[in-house]
Amino acid sequence: MDIFLRYAVELAIIIPDAVFIFLPVRGWLRFPPLRVALAAGVFLPVYIVAAADVCSRFLLPVIPALIVSVIVLGAFFACCVKLSPGRLLFCFFYAIMRGAFCLLFSIFMGADVEAENTLWEATRLLSLHGGITALALSFVFGVVSLPLLMRGFPVLLADERLERMWNFQFIVPAVATLFIAWMCPVSPGNLLIGRLRPVSLPLLLLLPLFLYLLYGFLWWMAVSYAESARLQRQTELLQMENKRYEELQRSMEYSRALRHDFRQHVRVIGEFVQSGRIEELREYLRPITEAAAKTPRVFCANHSVDALAAHYDALAEEQETSIEWKLSLPARLPMAEADYCAMLGNLVENSLAAVCELPPQQRRVSVLCRTMSDGILALAVDNPYAGKIELDADGLPRSRRKGHGIGLASVRGAVSRYGGTMSVRTENGAFTVEIVIYADKTAQKLISADS
Repeated sequence: MDIFLRYAVELAIIIPDAVFIFLPVRGWLRFPPLRVALAAGVFLPVYIVAAADVCSRFLLPVIPALIVSVIVLGAFFACCVKLSPGRLLFCFFYAIMRGAFCLLFSIFMGADVEAENTLWEATRLLSLHGGITALALSFVFGVVSLPLLMRGFPVLLADERLERMWNFQFIVPAVATLFIAWMCPVSPGNLLIGRLRPVSLPLLLLLPLFLYLLYGFLWWMAVSYAESARLQRQTELLQMENKRYEELQRSMEYSRALRHDFRQHVRVIGEFVQSGRIEELREYLRPITEAAAKTPRVFCANHSVDALAAHYDALAEEQETSIEWKLSLPARLPMAEADYCAMLGNLVENSLAAVCELPPQQRRVSVLCRTMSDGILALAVDNPYAGKIELDADGLPRSRRKGHGIGLASVRGAVSRYGGTMSVRTENGAFTVEIVIYADKTAQKLISADS
């Protein structure tokens, strides 16, 4: 029983690893979080008990058992999370590195106890005291890094500007994990020679501290870039609103002048009719009817979205694209208007770019924005496309052709910040993006920060 407990406690290191590996990716789960938590809460303990029983019966080396545990955890993680391979590997190795470090640190801390461990030479199995210490250290280090896991990594994972970084960023924690494994002593008694252990303990702490500061700095950079982009979006939106305001003001001034001259127009029209000068009447009415036809269309009650829709409607007209607007939004949105307009602008801009590859008669874009209930917003953009589009592991277009994939990662990141959902479909030659946003407490905080 003592040996079984020692195996079970050491293999249980994957439990805190699993907790902290899923925290940064909670917005990219394939299944509801509660379902994932219940599955992990049942599967992992059963696996640990079964593996500890087999290992204790045959006194198997613990390192291969730990490697198998890591592979099992990685497979479970990959099945539950919808992210690109680079992001998956980074989150995975960062958690595994922390668990490996805690095992190594517990060996250095308890070298005097492990030196008397009779099973070390054959199995490299820690004493029960050492296993509990490693497990406790794993939770402590995880709690210390909670701000980075809960706030920093989600920002980094959602930032499209760091897309290329994820192709190689996982190498850092992977190499650190291998380095930690290489540092495992052949015999714990060697650590008691001279000042090796007192010197090694503070030096070991520099490794997680360095990685924490590195990714903390990347987080700060991503937040700074996001703030800069937010201010730029607000500036562009204000420019659109000013342009829209001037357009509406000119229309109102013309309508006022038209009403002021109404009697004069009626008198002139009557003279043309009485004298039978129909052609002259048509020439007289042409500028009036053309000006009346140019009266700006009001798309919705929200000024920001209305200005954005007017901007892209004019662009669609220039490129001979038919765009259908179905906007039913209140004057005040239950989320930051800059974020909502950024999502809408990205999607519409992608659609307009994509349909340019089609003949003019096939160029169409459909935009739907409405409130489903209090605090719930729906957004859908649909357009035909030419060629073939494949979706990657993130559910985003794999194709790099012009007009698709640009900004969609950023849109998904914004949606996840509001606890919303985003789906991308390519069916029957139509590319469709559907978004549902929930104005929860997170949204209210973001609104306050935006204002």
